[in-house]
Amino acid sequence: MAAERFITLAIHTYPHALTLRKILESHGLDVRFENFVISGAGIPSGVRVKIKETDLPLALKIVESAESFPSAKLEMKMAGSYSTVLIPVDFSSDSMIACRAGFELAKKLSLHPVLLHAYATPYFNGSLDYADSFDPGLSPVVGDEIEGVQEEIDMRKESNRMMKSFRAKLDAALKESGMDGIDYSINISEGIPEEVILEYCRLTPPALVVMSTRGVDKKGEQLIGSVTAEVLDSCRVPVFTIPDNFDFTSVDSLKKMVYFCNLDQHDILSVDSLMRMFEYPEVDVTLIPVNDRAGNDIREKVNMLRDYFNKNYPMARFTTEVFPAKSFREDFENYDRQAHIQLLIVPNKKKNVFSRLFNPGIAHKLLFERDTPIVALPV
Repeated sequence: MAAERFITLAIHTYPHALTLRKILESHGLDVRFENFVISGAGIPSGVRVKIKETDLPLALKIVESAESFPSAKLEMKMAGSYSTVLIPVDFSSDSMIACRAGFELAKKLSLHPVLLHAYATPYFNGSLDYADSFDPGLSPVVGDEIEGVQEEIDMRKESNRMMKSFRAKLDAALKESGMDGIDYSINISEGIPEEVILEYCRLTPPALVVMSTRGVDKKGEQLIGSVTAEVLDSCRVPVFTIPDNFDFTSVDSLKKMVYFCNLDQHDILSVDSLMRMFEYPEVDVTLIPVNDRAGNDIREKVNMLRDYFNKNYPMARFTTEVFPAKSFREDFENYDRQAHIQLLIVPNKKKNVFSRLFNPGIAHKLLFERDTPIVALPV
């Protein structure tokens, strides 16, 4: 009797592959691992999760069925994320753009939208007397401190009032677009906006953060966008940003994309996650390597990635562009103008505070230099 044939169900990093194996084995499936490397390119690409060919229908039901785990939700479970999309708002028209995209993604990925607003607390100028520092009792709140507490209460009330008004406009917009059946939550917190967003993502990581940004002309004048830049640099969940002057109609309308390659395993894992999460869209994706340490074989490696993606995602069309490091910025700007790119996809590596100050990542740079939506993927 011939041995049972095993086929590849998914490719993941080893920790995520372990989680998937536990889920599949809990349903009685036999699961095997196999290291996966693109031949000839020398790019380590994670672990193949393999199952018996006869178990494929059950495995797909486990992974994709709404009665078990939809593919997007399975990705969130494996990544330790909650089934939410976080949408920071400041009650401006820009926030409405972010809500439109965020709710559309929530509907597409079966996520629960959470609107987050942060208001800054008043600064206390009071001083602490040396003798008071040894007083074990409670000191009365007097003078300027009373005014500060009252101001904070007033700011909280004002934030609630503005959120109520914003929700009325949002509900009307959702009804007009046919998404009025989506339930959503509200979170109003005191603190510096970027710190509130990052703390929320750390404690209850969403599947995605959707933020609006100001156009390049306004960023230069007012330094608007620093909140988004800080979130991009530090957040460890995917972030989707939309400039206020971008002609956004729908997520599905974003067909022309650029993916900036690191030429490592994260490229395959990130693209695979995006393709499956967005149900294998018909898009044009240009692969552009930004790793100048690959040497003379950089074109060969990125071409192998292109061939692999075209083979595995036939609904999409993958092409490549390789720009010299010396003229990368100028060459990319020229290409962007000619190709009319609609979405930039950036694998975003975590950096320490000094690296972020003196050598900001490519996602940070693109945020301030381009009026194009960005998806930053933490790697």
